[in-house]
Amino acid sequence: MDDITFIHTSDIHLGRKFGYLKDKSIETREHLFEILKRIGDLAIDKKVKFIIIAGDLFDNTNPDLYTVGRFLDFVSMLSAQKIRVVLLPGTHDYLSENGIYSNRGLFSTYRNLCIFNDPSVKSITFEDLSVTFYAHPPLSNKMDKSPITGFNMKEDVSLYKIIIAHGSVQIPGKSDPKDSPITFEEIETSIVSYIALGHWHQNLDFTRKVPCFYSGSPELIDIDQSGSGFVMYGNLSKGIYEPIRVGDRYFDELSIPISNIHSPEQLVEKILSGANSNLIRKVDLIGKKSKEIIGVNFDILKDQMFSNFYFLIINDKSEFNIDTSIDYETLSPIEKIYISNLKKLIDTTKDPKQKEIYIEALELGYAILNGRGDLL
Repeated sequence: MDDITFIHTSDIHLGRKFGYLKDKSIETREHLFEILKRIGDLAIDKKVKFIIIAGDLFDNTNPDLYTVGRFLDFVSMLSAQKIRVVLLPGTHDYLSENGIYSNRGLFSTYRNLCIFNDPSVKSITFEDLSVTFYAHPPLSNKMDKSPITGFNMKEDVSLYKIIIAHGSVQIPGKSDPKDSPITFEEIETSIVSYIALGHWHQNLDFTRKVPCFYSGSPELIDIDQSGSGFVMYGNLSKGIYEPIRVGDRYFDELSIPISNIHSPEQLVEKILSGANSNLIRKVDLIGKKSKEIIGVNFDILKDQMFSNFYFLIINDKSEFNIDTSIDYETLSPIEKIYISNLKKLIDTTKDPKQKEIYIEALELGYAILNGRGDLL
C-alpha cells in the first residue's frame, strides 16, 4: 500500500468581509480563493490521499452561492486527482437547521466530499485506506463539551484513526473553558494516530504522545494575528508531520516613543523599516511629543507611506503637554501671544470637549507658525 499522506487545514473563513481592511476588503476576500487553490495544488503535487478541513471553511452558516461555488470548484479539481476532502463544520459555519451543511442535495454529487453534517454520525471510514475519522460537529458557535472524547472505537479495525476537532486547548489564563475545551490529558490518552485541530488561527504543536496540531489559518484573517499562513502535511505511514507555508500576508506591530523623534522624516524612516507589500503593520505612537513633531498630521504621513505596505494602521497615543512640549525660550512674539491666549482659554473652560479643541488649535497653530503647514 502507498503511504497514507494528507493535508490538514482549517479556519479559511471563505466569504469574510474584512471590513477593517477598508478598500482592500474585496481584494482580500477574493485572495482567500487563491489560497484555497494553492492548498489544492499542494495536495496534488504531494499526491496526498485526502484533505482535512477542521472547521470554519466558511465565515458564516449561510455563505453566498458564489463562495460555495468556488469551494465546489476546489472539490472538483481534487476529484479529478482522486483526492478526497473530509470536512467538519466549525464555530462560524456550525451545523444548523437552515445552514449550508443542511443542504445535502447541494453536495451529494461530489463523491469525494465527506461532511460531518449529521449530529448522529460520529465517524467516517475510508476502508480502502484503512482510515477512520472521528468528530463531533459543532451545533452552535460555542459548546462546553470536549470535542475529542466520547467516541466508540472498540470495534474499529482501521489501521489509522484520526480525530478532527474544532475547539480550544485549555491553557490557564488564555482558553475559555466553555469554548469546546480540550485538555492535555485528553490529548495524551487518545488512542488515535493524529488529532487535527481547528479554531485557533496559529500553527501550533500540542503533541502529547499523540500527534496533535492546529494547522492555523492558511492566510492571515485577523489584524493582530501571528503564526498563520500554514497547512499541515502528514504521512501516517511514516509518522511525519510538518507545516508548509501557503499564505502571503503577515502582521507586525511597532511601538515608537515619539519623544525620541525629532523630525517627520525620522518618523517615516522608522515606520518604513522592513516595509513589504504583504505586510500589515500597526504602529503605536507613544509618549510626549517632541517640539519638532507637534502638529504633524499622522493621517497625511500614513497616506504617503501606505503603498509600501499591504495595510498600515497608525494609532496616535502620544501626548501633547503644553508645559513641556514647547520650548518657550525660542518663541517669537507672535507665537507667545498666540499660545498665551489659547492657554487662558484652556485653563478657564469647563467643557472637556471645548478644552480638547483649544489644545488641538494650540498644537496646530504652533506647527504652522514653525513652518510645518504642509504636514497638517
